[in-house]
Amino acid sequence: MVKDVAKVVAARFCKSQMQSSPPPPYSQEIRKITSKEQWKCRDGSCISIDSICDGVVDCRDSSDETHTLCRKMRCPPHLFRCTYGACVNGAAACNGKVECADSSDELIPQCRDEISEDNGQYKCRNGDSIPAVSRCDGEADCADGSDETVESCGAMVCHPYLFQCAYGACVSKGADCNGKVDCADGSDEAVELCGGTSTDVTVTSPKPTDNSGGSACILPKYPKHGTYRVLGARGAFPGEAYSSPILDVRCEPGYVLNATSNVYCVDGVWFGDMPNCIRQCKLAPNPSVSYTCMIVEHNTRSSWPCKEYEADGTIAVPECQENYHYTGIAPNAKCVNGQWENLIRCNPECGTVVPKSNQLMIGGRVAERGELSWHAGIYQKSRSFEQICGGSLVRKQVIISAAHCFWNSNKETKMPPSDYMVAAGKIYRSWNDKRENDEQKRDVSDIKIPKRFRGPETNYQDDIALVFVETPFEYTQYIRPVCVDFDEAFNSEQLRPGQKGKVAGWGLTDPKGKPSEVLRVVELPVVDIGICLDRSPPDFKAHITSDKICAGYYNGTALCKGDSGGGLSFPDLDRGKLRYYLRGIVSTAPRNEELCNSQTITAFTRIMSHKVFINNNVKEAV
Repeated sequence: MVKDVAKVVAARFCKSQMQSSPPPPYSQEIRKITSKEQWKCRDGSCISIDSICDGVVDCRDSSDETHTLCRKMRCPPHLFRCTYGACVNGAAACNGKVECADSSDELIPQCRDEISEDNGQYKCRNGDSIPAVSRCDGEADCADGSDETVESCGAMVCHPYLFQCAYGACVSKGADCNGKVDCADGSDEAVELCGGTSTDVTVTSPKPTDNSGGSACILPKYPKHGTYRVLGARGAFPGEAYSSPILDVRCEPGYVLNATSNVYCVDGVWFGDMPNCIRQCKLAPNPSVSYTCMIVEHNTRSSWPCKEYEADGTIAVPECQENYHYTGIAPNAKCVNGQWENLIRCNPECGTVVPKSNQLMIGGRVAERGELSWHAGIYQKSRSFEQICGGSLVRKQVIISAAHCFWNSNKETKMPPSDYMVAAGKIYRSWNDKRENDEQKRDVSDIKIPKRFRGPETNYQDDIALVFVETPFEYTQYIRPVCVDFDEAFNSEQLRPGQKGKVAGWGLTDPKGKPSEVLRVVELPVVDIGICLDRSPPDFKAHITSDKICAGYYNGTALCKGDSGGGLSFPDLDRGKLRYYLRGIVSTAPRNEELCNSQTITAFTRIMSHKVFINNNVKEAV
């Protein structure tokens, strides 16, 4: 092949020099020829022979800097070898100045601070991944062709027995001029290399001739919703003529290329079609759901893990992440005119209990680990971390409890958040009980209570608090939120008189005031509000305000001091899975001469009455 290329060089010596100088071998020896010797460009003009393959285009038709002519150049160690073969200044690589005719000194991978290969995978420009061994093998495996460009392959060093394409890829020996295109850019079947007429190159622009009869490249129009820059030619504009331009195509925000961004032209012949800019949708990361994207064309479906931006027409199939769920059948989303239709947000896995719980407060039973996985203990630092109230986890950073747990009645003000901590996943009441296996403890960052709450002054109206922790709880099998649902019909159904709900706590286990050291749970029936008022002591009726519901027995099973703030939750089947929904918060109960009246019912703050307060404060929480 060296002899064949030497013939190309020899055939182009200007006639005036043929009698005095024999054709030089095609190698670095060209550099030793004196500048008086002339070489004929394809357009017929003559240039100094030492200008061949030096990275600078001297022929008007660029024929002195082509892959066919320069591909066999052997550059000395102190020079940089351009991808098509020219030898240039050894410091040319990545210096911000284009010194190779194909711009490869500024396009090669090492000029970009990015990782393109990881764990045997090559990351395409559009975000897809392919096996690393498929990069620069002559065949485009990336959908956008980015694995077969100078940017990807420009620094490749091929074994002597392989053929190196103009953009750097290594293909099999004998690929040149075998009638089959083995290089993605068709350089193995180039007209200049093989002679004849190539049918593998698409001409996408007119080929005007310059003053010497050579062909020039006319810059095309910008793609719709996009633009391009010409490497090494700042300020270039569509319609201008250049000898061998390389276009770097970019799209407007909200659009993405449907093919490789690099298009180039040599001697009036454009390699590659101008890519189109197609509309795309942004798919922001969501901790609750993951999407698999797909597109169906000609009855063939292609799918991949969704990226941050996806093209118009892409369908995204949702799947709730671990510890999240969706009520009903989650719809597929579709990218239409830059917007996703039917994007969903999965709900935290809520209200589920650990299977096979055993048979918790006066008259209750000991709770099984994870039975009420949303129950949390409120502890007060100023009381040596004494457990004072309960609460229900509704978000990773939010617990719903009772306002009176955080109210200083003497000063008629809310206590500071810094005085409290919250523990979830506990069975034992003591703050540092060594028997715990699954507890998580968090500092309180904020406490929100309704503005109208004033404790006993207003008969505990609006007795609800939202407790925010500094660090989110981590959901586990034994720590999960309770479900919160504000559907009026569903709420009314669950709160029918006689319906039983569960509530947990470490409250007093006997009327004389001994707290439980182990978490207990009890099931209490809803009591008709009329019956509740009729059977309540006269001095307690005022506490059954408009935002209260009643539940409990008159038989010795009751809630006592320490249980305040705990959640009353009711079960319901959701697509075959039993879930518990928070409907009330332990607020007040009648007292007698002892610390707890076990013969009466309890008033619970009704969650539905505080829908606006909860939604306005919890919607931005994790």
